[in-house]
Amino acid sequence: MDLNYLAPTKLLEDIYLTLCSVYEDEQHYSEEEKKAIQVTKEHLTKKVMNEFVVDEEYFLTMDPSDFEKGYGMLQQDFLHLIKGCSENNIDYDSFLLIMDQLISSAKMRMNAYELLEEKINEVKEAEAEEETAAEVETEAADEE
Repeated sequence: MDLNYLAPTKLLEDIYLTLCSVYEDEQHYSEEEKKAIQVTKEHLTKKVMNEFVVDEEYFLTMDPSDFEKGYGMLQQDFLHLIKGCSENNIDYDSFLLIMDQLISSAKMRMNAYELLEEKINEVKEAEAEEETAAEVETEAADEE
């Protein structure tokens, strides 16, 4: 399987399969037990996301501002897709492809913002150069 960004770990697989199992087994629980198991499902869902490794960095240990800049806007999408996959017992390889696609979207978004920043800097540099050139011309004209 070819993933573009996500580097899966054995622990990611284990947590994901456990989450799938919890959803599968849930139908056999009483209503009271289902309320208690909801906390487990939410915790495991978050653990799955925290186990994602992109560019050799875990989401869990990523600098919070870097995470927010790159993936924060899509955090609810990550959680929604993890829940949808595990709730419907989507096989692990398909799950990885789905998550890799969302990470790809985040990467494209980050690249777009970086490109915008580069272009803004280019414009500012060109304006500064023009301003400097105009000042030099003014000074030269004043000296004459």
